[in-house]
Amino acid sequence: MNRLSLSDRILEERSRNHLTQEELARRLGVSKAAVSKWECGQSLPDIALLPKMASLFSITLDDLFGYEPVASEEKREEIVGQLQGLLAKEPVQAAEYAEQQVARYWSDSELLRAVGLVLCAKAIEPSAPDEAERSESASCLADLAERVLRRALQLDPDGPSTDFTLQALCMLLAAEGKEGQADELIEKMVPAKPNTAAIILAGIAIRTGNPKGAGIALKRQLLFSLLEVASCAQALAGVEGINVEELDDILALAVGIQEPSGFEALSPTLVPIVRIALATRFAESGDGDRALDELERFVKDLECCCEMFENPQNPPFFKSVDEFLWQNGDEKADEARGEAAASLRSSFASSIASNESWAAFRGNPRFNAIMRRLGEEEASV
Repeated sequence: MNRLSLSDRILEERSRNHLTQEELARRLGVSKAAVSKWECGQSLPDIALLPKMASLFSITLDDLFGYEPVASEEKREEIVGQLQGLLAKEPVQAAEYAEQQVARYWSDSELLRAVGLVLCAKAIEPSAPDEAERSESASCLADLAERVLRRALQLDPDGPSTDFTLQALCMLLAAEGKEGQADELIEKMVPAKPNTAAIILAGIAIRTGNPKGAGIALKRQLLFSLLEVASCAQALAGVEGINVEELDDILALAVGIQEPSGFEALSPTLVPIVRIALATRFAESGDGDRALDELERFVKDLECCCEMFENPQNPPFFKSVDEFLWQNGDEKADEARGEAAASLRSSFASSIASNESWAAFRGNPRFNAIMRRLGEEEASV
């Protein structure tokens, strides 16, 4: 909808409804002169008349004021793209642009989430200690990102992207020294006991003669539970203080989760991340042979992981709930998965090369061969 002034909107809607100024005046209980002044921009209607006017025109108050609560998908992409471009060069101007857009679309949870995530990524980006101006702009971006992400969660507290949005907000708060607020947001969502709702729902479905519905409910819950287990296991691998024996157990669990056909697609990065953590612990402990053994296995795991990213094959077991799994045929999604695989390879290669835990191995022929293989895999993408 074009953004017109209120006077233009009244004139447009009166004409669209085939009303004369006299007819509109009579229905609103005002004079013809008053309507004329509204349409000429000489005065504004009393605020109490606006709901009645919108009802008379069969439009909403948002429509009457030309307010656009939800942006089109194309508009969202345009806004996010322009914001990313500005953030790379002019953070202050980017913040001003973001302010304008979120004010205009303050009721669009999807746009607010997208804008908030872009701002958040820039706000928590590491900056050099001497870049005072950048740090100040980062603080400004962080405040704006926090406000926008909170609003997105308020508008859509139970949406499919809620967890990701909440995670970004908590990371932002922690980066800003507001750990207490982050704890407060997330702690109430941590379950205190197993969730048996799906089992109860399945029992009801079975009693009402709907075994298919029972299967879908249970498979959906099983899928979510596996994803939660994979996420927790992956996070545990990075916790300081986890010893080699515990990492061995976590790795066994990770491999077991991915053992059935296609199940590795549920969390492709799980085994590589746990494996490299285990290899690094062996390197730190001085067990060079075990460290290199696990590092070689890690490269193979990473190859499988990247192959899964590029050509995901969903587990047949979850076919009835495949709306939660990888979707093929979308050119943009396929391209994004390829970029994710390349980024993952590059990230691991850089991390191992710069990690001092592997410093003693850098002249080792076996280690060098592994790193060359990792580099070749990265370059082949």
